Amino acid sequence: MTEPVTGRSAPAGGAPVRARSGLGAAAVANLVGGASGAVVNLVLAALVGRHLGVEGSGVYFLVVAVFVVVANTAELGADTGLVRFVAATRARGRVEDTGWVVRTAVGPVLVGGALAVLVGVPLALATAPDGLAPAVVVAAVPLAVLASLTALALGVSRGAGDTLTYPLLQNLLLPAGRVVAVGVAVLAGWGVSEVVAAWLLPVPLVLVVAVALALRHVPRRPTPRRGYPGFWGFSAARGATACVEVVLEWADVVVVGVLASPAEAGVYAVVTRCARAGEVVQQAARIAVGPAISSASARGDTALVGRLYGVVTAAMVWAAWPFYAVLAVFAEPVLSIFGPDFTSGATSLRVLAGAMAVATAAGAVQSVLLMAGRSSWQLADKTGALVLDLVLLALLVPHWGIEGAAVAWAATIVVDTLVVGYQVQVLMGVRPPWRPILWAAALPVVLVLVPSALALLLWGTSWTAAVTTTAVVAIVHVVVGVVARERLGLVALARLRAV
Repeated sequence: MTEPVTGRSAPAGGAPVRARSGLGAAAVANLVGGASGAVVNLVLAALVGRHLGVEGSGVYFLVVAVFVVVANTAELGADTGLVRFVAATRARGRVEDTGWVVRTAVGPVLVGGALAVLVGVPLALATAPDGLAPAVVVAAVPLAVLASLTALALGVSRGAGDTLTYPLLQNLLLPAGRVVAVGVAVLAGWGVSEVVAAWLLPVPLVLVVAVALALRHVPRRPTPRRGYPGFWGFSAARGATACVEVVLEWADVVVVGVLASPAEAGVYAVVTRCARAGEVVQQAARIAVGPAISSASARGDTALVGRLYGVVTAAMVWAAWPFYAVLAVFAEPVLSIFGPDFTSGATSLRVLAGAMAVATAAGAVQSVLLMAGRSSWQLADKTGALVLDLVLLALLVPHWGIEGAAVAWAATIVVDTLVVGYQVQVLMGVRPPWRPILWAAALPVVLVLVPSALALLLWGTSWTAAVTTTAVVAIVHVVVGVVARERLGLVALARLRAV
């Protein structure tokens, strides 16, 4: 029997904030939203891949990579700072401080965004890939800054305990808007410039909605014009980390494009998007449990942090490992969705699926590290990971192409996971209950990986075999999970309360 986790103790120094919803419900809401967003993004990648081919897709994904880097850098870490500090003010019974926190966050981000536009537009025009219209390049930079402001608005909502705004906007509205816009461009037969422009189109709409929803959580009465203590000490390190993380996420695509070819970059970008689709489980858990971990850390309740970490990790492994198992076994049918030329990335996809499974097994370690205020630790970790990745890419890509890029990224993921796990469990003393995690790991191996591998040996990599096998093992896995829900910690997760 898993130990119950409530997190209902009253915060010191103020009246407790009433629980709004169970963390289990929050995790499910974010998981459903994240899974839907992942499916929509894969549909988007399939549209682009089949319409533009591997070479056009390479140009498209290079633009997307630069856009994401600029957007994440322009946030300056204030999005995560808002989650942590808004949640902490509520835990201490000082909701009126939310206005201070928001004002402290927004000013520097606006200034940094303006500088990014001034510097970024000329630089983007000078380095844009051939065939990309200048108007699209000019529009992309300020729209990336608007995307960073959207992240800040969503950070306010998340810190205030709103579990639905993020998945509805970031995982449903934005990807769906992009699919519709890109779908129109594809049906019209337009080229890569128009497809990229269509991908950018929904950004301002999502910003307006996100700001409107975030303002509900900011007190209307005037607040003193002063900074919130400690906000930028935490967020600056997180901002640098976010920049390093996003470069780490997209560096291999860019390196493959430079050292190999745009066509291989297109194939590899699709491979990495497939592998990262499984991250929706990690994102759902992080978004759902982050404020609760921040609240528990603010009260110094390390035991509660450990129990939160444990039950969420078990749920993550149980939900994500079947996806990675199917992805590794049936890599060829999965990649054929994007076009016949993309199946050359099957080996790379198998390598990355294994690495992502290892990262999932570490659970919500990044949330524990961040919400406990160790943003400087995370910056050091990610900087080291980026250096390792770039060195391995430079060594392996010229000889092995996209398989070398996959090995480099997989090695980096595993090393980074081991380092962060050591920091959380040994240096911080946050120890999860292991029994539900072990149960959660055993079931996908026995019920999904082994039967899928046998089906591959018996019936090959046909679409019929892949779809039939996946459907059967998924049903069995869910049914057994429901029966074993106590051992898996799913009942304890459902009983958790967001504070």
